[in-house]
Amino acid sequence: MMNIRIAEKNDIEKILSVLESGRAFLQSQGLSQWQDGHGPSQYVEEDIANNWGYVLISQEDIICGYAALVEGVDECYTNIKDGCWDNSHEKYISIHSVAIDADFRGKGIAEQFMRGLIERAGGIGYRDIRIDTHPMNEIMQKVILRAGFEYRGMVEFGIPDGKRRAYQLCR
Repeated sequence: MMNIRIAEKNDIEKILSVLESGRAFLQSQGLSQWQDGHGPSQYVEEDIANNWGYVLISQEDIICGYAALVEGVDECYTNIKDGCWDNSHEKYISIHSVAIDADFRGKGIAEQFMRGLIERAGGIGYRDIRIDTHPMNEIMQKVILRAGFEYRGMVEFGIPDGKRRAYQLCR
């Protein structure tokens, strides 16, 4: 049984290792996502300071995953194209920086983690959850869809190759 908890400062080194593992995996898939200094590593300390960072802990008590549940308006999500958000809820939370360590990948852990993050978001009062991924990141798209998210359109981050498929889960 996996456990999810809020990330702490003393987790940073392992979190960065997990994110690097994720970056290398994306690169091996030929994806530009998280490459050339445009990955989530630069936000880990801010995520932890805001209680947005979450770690996935294995049965062996090892940090094997990381993600951020970021509260507030995501500026990149304000200009959605080729679709629209369901704005029936007053506020939303965004899931960012989902990564699973290479030693744990391919075992369905990402889906478990995603479901746990959705549960956490609901536990802190969010019924509207949003997430995005690179258009060519088919593995993450499957994880997102299996977790119950619906494709809503395209958003763009202000980085090279910054177009992302945007998804939403409203409960």
